[in-house]
Amino acid sequence: MEFSEFNERLKKSLGFSMFPYQEYVSRDLIRALELNYKFVIVSMPTGSGKTVVELFMVYYLLKRGFKNATVMEPTRILCDQMYRQFWKAVFDDVGEEYEGECDAFNEGKSVVVSTPFTANKCNAKADVVILDEVHHAFGDPRYTEALINATPKVVLGFTALLPSYKKYKLDPRISSFLGDPVTMNYDFRTLAKVDPSFKPPKAIADLFDAEMDSLENNVFEVFFRGKVKGNRETAKFLEYTLYSYGKVAFCESLERLRDKVQDDHSFFVLCDSEGFSHKARTLQEVFSIYKVEDYKPVLVFTSRKSTAYEFEKAIKQVAKARVEVLTGDLTKEERQSLVEEAKKGEVDVIVSTLVGEEGIDIPEAKLLVMTDVPQSPLRFYQRLGRLIRNKREEEQKYLVVSLTPKTPEYDNLDDALRNLYAEGVDVSYILEKKEDKGPTARVLDALREQGSTLVPFESLDEEVKLQADGDEDKFLFNLLTSTVSGKEGSFTTYVEKAMRDGKVLYIYDVEEMGKVLFKVLLGKYCSLCYGEKCKRLCNDWLIKIGFLKNVKLEKKSLLRHYMRLFSRENLQKVEEELREEVEKAKSALEGLDYSLSVTETSNKTFTSLVETLNFNVSLEGMTIYPKVSISFYNMKESGLAKLNALAIGYKALSNLRSSISE
Repeated sequence: MEFSEFNERLKKSLGFSMFPYQEYVSRDLIRALELNYKFVIVSMPTGSGKTVVELFMVYYLLKRGFKNATVMEPTRILCDQMYRQFWKAVFDDVGEEYEGECDAFNEGKSVVVSTPFTANKCNAKADVVILDEVHHAFGDPRYTEALINATPKVVLGFTALLPSYKKYKLDPRISSFLGDPVTMNYDFRTLAKVDPSFKPPKAIADLFDAEMDSLENNVFEVFFRGKVKGNRETAKFLEYTLYSYGKVAFCESLERLRDKVQDDHSFFVLCDSEGFSHKARTLQEVFSIYKVEDYKPVLVFTSRKSTAYEFEKAIKQVAKARVEVLTGDLTKEERQSLVEEAKKGEVDVIVSTLVGEEGIDIPEAKLLVMTDVPQSPLRFYQRLGRLIRNKREEEQKYLVVSLTPKTPEYDNLDDALRNLYAEGVDVSYILEKKEDKGPTARVLDALREQGSTLVPFESLDEEVKLQADGDEDKFLFNLLTSTVSGKEGSFTTYVEKAMRDGKVLYIYDVEEMGKVLFKVLLGKYCSLCYGEKCKRLCNDWLIKIGFLKNVKLEKKSLLRHYMRLFSRENLQKVEEELREEVEKAKSALEGLDYSLSVTETSNKTFTSLVETLNFNVSLEGMTIYPKVSISFYNMKESGLAKLNALAIGYKALSNLRSSISE
């Protein structure tokens, strides 16, 4: 086998060689392939270096005559991380694609690291497919389509955890050409037996969803939709306080900042309600699973003092435990005394605020609970250090993170995951549980609540609504010359993130945007025409529009007025409706002397497309040939944008013909 040759390459590029247990797993994999198994899954603990096994298997199979390999990562973050840290370092002919681009595939790179979405979009073929974090592939149609399109000879999947229920979610079409997957499991004990040098992870991380109840959710929705009037920074702070620390901290801050934001009835209802906050309720759930007597001393972190005292009450309600709160109210001597009591077993749980992130050193602690994720990497690292510092090899430690689903708190977790992974913490449970839990999920909920396929942006965020005061043609002239100002609501930030994530798409309303382009065409006509018909159709504002050069619809805040949002699952339906619009408009233009084409330019940096409509229309002895550019921001679907632009252009031509024929 090529272990010696590969290890030389590994040593030169990454500075280390394969461990004996990694070679052991690789031999098992090769034997499975020699038995003609085409789909093999390897389960290895995080921290055991399964990526090194992936690298070797691709190296081995390429040496054996396989043409190329596609490595599929579940997220863009992992895609970029794995490519830069490993694949790019070890292989020469390697590329990376995760933004819907296909360059590396088209160039025929031997190894391409990609997401399943991009691989599928590029119709990427591969002899070998490596599925990193393969548990994501079970039940996910993006993986199914990508694998079917790839037509691989061999599929190797790697994961730290493959829940049993996931196995039943594999699409039967995959089994039909690859066969049922064969699973090879290697736990900590197995690897240590094979190779005494193997070391287990410093800690295993788990994730709990801190679900808000209806009262809490009502208040959050008011902030999320940007309906709170007053100081915007204060409103964002109160929103953050609610989802990060709970209602006790929120109501405390609201009382202090009441003069900076307009009150809402839902605030009063929440603050007047009884019971624990969502974070405290979740903490009770944590201690119902992680028994204090098994993990003491336990460390619980929160950034708010009022929340810490609420946690103390909540824990005492569900666990017979000695619980103490460590805040800045204690003197240095009192804090040190509390730490010593925990080390001696006289205190079971310490609930700490910021002051404990640097001041607590309890190597005996087996469980750390983070009820919020510090945005500062340093603070996160300091918290983590309380758990993994001076860890004895025979001990297994646990980290529990509590996050509020469908809020930005889940997005804040990405940097934390990188830090955890870099510190040798097993994050497989978190990766399994965190998928589709950020604010994008709440945006999708808002779309579904509207009950229609296409949802006007303005119906979700009233702050972006444009008010057309006075003369319509005057307003349109100001719109085209960008002298009309559009607003950006707070909800806009979340919608645009959902667009960047590819979960929410949009088109411009064909009817409404068609009217805008119709006025541009009519303006060009009015700048040339004369006679009674001209007087009837034209006015000074239309003539001004006609003299505009290089008409560009590019101001994002104005374009939102015409946006119609939809979820990715409706993409095919929307495209079919646009094609019908185009054909319908074309049929209405029979006999008209015209041409219409669309040229496209793109800006990869800003993920934007510009569709330029090139008109050429002859009527009543005159020829007009305006160009109108429409910008599509956060748009990767080139075909959708071009189809939308064509439908708008044909609608404008149809309106022009109807108007002049009257």
